[in-house]
Amino acid sequence: MSMRPEFLDARVSVIIPTRNNMDTLPATLSSVGLQQMTGVEIIIIDDGSTDGTREWLAEMVRETPAMRVLHTDSLGPSGARNEGISIASAPIIAFIDSDDTWARGKLRFQVEYMERNPHIGFTFTDYRHVSPAGEDRGTCFEYWNSPFRRQPPTHFFELENAESLLLGCNLVGTSTVAVRKELLQNANGFATELTSAEDWDLWLRLAQLAPVAATSMISTLYLMRPGSVTSRSADRIVAMEFIVSRYAERPEPQMREAMRKVRARLHRARAEMRRAEAAYTAAATSEIRAMFADPDRQKLKAVAGDVMRSLKAARSAFQPTSP
Repeated sequence: MSMRPEFLDARVSVIIPTRNNMDTLPATLSSVGLQQMTGVEIIIIDDGSTDGTREWLAEMVRETPAMRVLHTDSLGPSGARNEGISIASAPIIAFIDSDDTWARGKLRFQVEYMERNPHIGFTFTDYRHVSPAGEDRGTCFEYWNSPFRRQPPTHFFELENAESLLLGCNLVGTSTVAVRKELLQNANGFATELTSAEDWDLWLRLAQLAPVAATSMISTLYLMRPGSVTSRSADRIVAMEFIVSRYAERPEPQMREAMRKVRARLHRARAEMRRAEAAYTAAATSEIRAMFADPDRQKLKAVAGDVMRSLKAARSAFQPTSP
């Protein structure tokens, strides 16, 4: 099958997996349209939507020559992204989820940098968390207290020891990434056998293969949807433990330091899960382990909070009931 003319000169393919996000998908697409550049191919993978997305996309394809739509059935976001990667026409691929939005010009800034720096394998930016009500929940770089947030947002900087850096601290938001298609293919895309953290796993594998660059530009609004903290945390912990096991025997000093940090992250993830279950003593125990692995004031405050909640729960349990 011959390729349509509008895809022959594509500079970047934007891959958008979606499933029943008709309430947010139009805003996502509108933000892609504000990127101030030509040569943009848009690939939407509708992964079994039942909320009218399929019909709406059929109309959009007729109006948007640079758009392609695939229909899949419950592959999950990573499997859907892999399908998009397989048909992408451009040498650079950018991801955005169907409930996130980009700032004007974000994509152009990234693509032009990568075109000028062909040795860079992938790039990412800072992003802002927002609640469904639009409340600002801070940025990724702020959350991780990353020194990168002090870099000027007007340029990219190449990361030193990117693999160990991203192992110890996952700063990469999927909706901020632009990556070379050839590199994605060499890494075999997203590992769909993982139950969670497939994105982090991929960034680590890519960082092993090619240089990485980042910018402190806050290019993306990431929607934090409510959900089951306990079930999602359990899946993520299992996946993280599997991913981390690959690095346990690496001898480099920067990798050993990253392992110390990521073990602390795992303890904190367990603490968050126990906290959601109101198991405050277990949460405090996990926070203490995290503090010993990677001490800081935030963990100490979390331990104190869990101890206070545990004591309050114990007092309530032993209070006599009224006759």
